[in-house]
Amino acid sequence: AIERLPNEEIILLPNNKNVILAARQAAEQVTNKRVRVVPSFPIPQGITAMFEYQNARSIEPAATLDETADQMIEVLKLVVTGEITRATRDVEIDGLIVRAEQFIGLIDDVLAVAGDEIEHVAVDLLRKANADRYERVTLYYGDGSTETDARTLMRTLEDVFADLEFEVVYGGQPLYPYIISIE
Repeated sequence: AIERLPNEEIILLPNNKNVILAARQAAEQVTNKRVRVVPSFPIPQGITAMFEYQNARSIEPAATLDETADQMIEVLKLVVTGEITRATRDVEIDGLIVRAEQFIGLIDDVLAVAGDEIEHVAVDLLRKANADRYERVTLYYGDGSTETDARTLMRTLEDVFADLEFEVVYGGQPLYPYIISIE
């Protein structure tokens, strides 16, 4: 796929930790193009990296591939990702007891909170992620959530985190009612 692209310089955004190694291997095998991998995971990191790409190209259109990719990699650490889904089984991890079908919240892929009500899980998730140290929260709604649900949740979160800017975006992701980007 890389070789079929008309571009001579390519930046790959895997957006999945299980794909990063494969992306790097693919980049190494291409000999007629310059390819860099920005090791983004999960999706909010990739989106933030793309915004940085746009910013970098508008500020410095003559930036090299390496300069642009390095800037994109640098912003990855500015994003905290929260994910809300349902537990598939009973489990206890690091003292957190989770029952099957409860809502669970992950911070950067690590189980952080659990509860019966999605609103409480979202608030607890943002608290544990120290969201008050950031500026912006984007709620990507997907599986089982509607725009109305997402906007209702956003209003709840705005009441608790009044200093943050919130945005709702349709993500359409399976398995996760919400993926939350904290920047």
